[in-house]
Amino acid sequence: MPDYRITVSVPVATDKQFEKIERLVRAKNEARAIAHVVKDTVQIERCSADDLIRLTKAGVEIEVASEQP
Repeated sequence: MPDYRITVSVPVATDKQFEKIERLVRAKNEARAIAHVVKDTVQIERCSADDLIRLTKAGVEIEVASEQP
């Protein structure tokens, strides 16, 4: 299995600045390597109407994901 170096950008306390963390992952392919890192670092769930209102009022903008990577 090949080894992959994955760089994750995490926000730091100051506005719009990120710290880059590098991780080494041994996996069968890139998709599995990314999935391994994502399961540790990202949580996802459907947004409720209340969440949408609360977050947009707080200034969070809706991001549109592209169809292609």
